[in-house]
Amino acid sequence: MGSRNGVVFEDFFPAMVEKLGAEGFMKELGNGFRLLMDEEKGVITFQSLKRNSALLGLQGMNDEELMCMLREGDLDGDGALNEMEFCKV
Repeated sequence: MGSRNGVVFEDFFPAMVEKLGAEGFMKELGNGFRLLMDEEKGVITFQSLKRNSALLGLQGMNDEELMCMLREGDLDGDGALNEMEFCKV
């Protein structure tokens, strides 16, 4: 999901997969998706990302940075992230 202060989240993925195993890693990705999603819509919207970003330690991100995160993963152009798009990011 991009970088913040030189930290690239993807850099942690190999270590996480090694520690959790592939199945455990996918389960954790699913948990992360559910944590950030809008429960009524079943996708991550700008509003749900902004509302829940502090849960991931992203409370310092401004609106433009959050929108950039959404745009980066929004493969179908609907302005939100479904679970598959979230996992691909």
